[in-house]
Amino acid sequence: MRAPLHPSEPERLRTLADYNIIDTPAEADFDEIVALASRICDTKVSLVSLVDESRQWFKASEGFKAVDTPRDTAICGHALLQDDILEIPDTMLDPRTADNDLVVTKQGMRFYAGVQLRAPNGMPIGTLCVLDTVPRKLTDLQRQTLRTLANQVMTQLELRRTLRNQEILRGEMDHRVKNSLQTVQSLIRLYGGKIKDPDALTAFAAIERRVAAIVALHRELHQSSSIAQVKMKPFLSG
Repeated sequence: MRAPLHPSEPERLRTLADYNIIDTPAEADFDEIVALASRICDTKVSLVSLVDESRQWFKASEGFKAVDTPRDTAICGHALLQDDILEIPDTMLDPRTADNDLVVTKQGMRFYAGVQLRAPNGMPIGTLCVLDTVPRKLTDLQRQTLRTLANQVMTQLELRRTLRNQEILRGEMDHRVKNSLQTVQSLIRLYGGKIKDPDALTAFAAIERRVAAIVALHRELHQSSSIAQVKMKPFLSG
């Protein structure tokens, strides 16, 4: 049976979208986590599963070839409704999964355990889950390890979101500073063109040189990957 929608499904989907992670390339940080989860839990399959509106997409997978599956077959959809780990020792005996396409096929998944990937606002965006083709049960240590690894997945997702937001903010600040400096340069040229006094013209020329130096320094700082290595001397002359 298809899992019911989360009680706060619209907010949950907005939270997932804010991470901008769906359909991104594979990354070693996540691949290593699923490999470790499978090894510790002794399961053939482990997934970082993100549940979108119509599908579950796998940021990382161990022992599973598909990159996504329809949400109708997403066992992880049931895990989104749990407060803690969802463990199904035998999927053929659980009404939530007994008719699932991933279960009833040859060599289907007979065991499932998933821990929510819970965002800071409390919304579950997916799971770290392990699956196997035979019924089984996790030990207390395996359950706790799965919870810990799920926390590591969220730590990685939060880090990427923070870096992306910082880059967006830096670009916005750069745009505003650039516009402000261009406005100052235009005003200097406008008023400088109306002045006849030689001393005033000299002063305006000095001001314009300094503003031009600030513009060049700003461009250099924005384009440099290492601000500490920018040489200041060329921008201090004049």
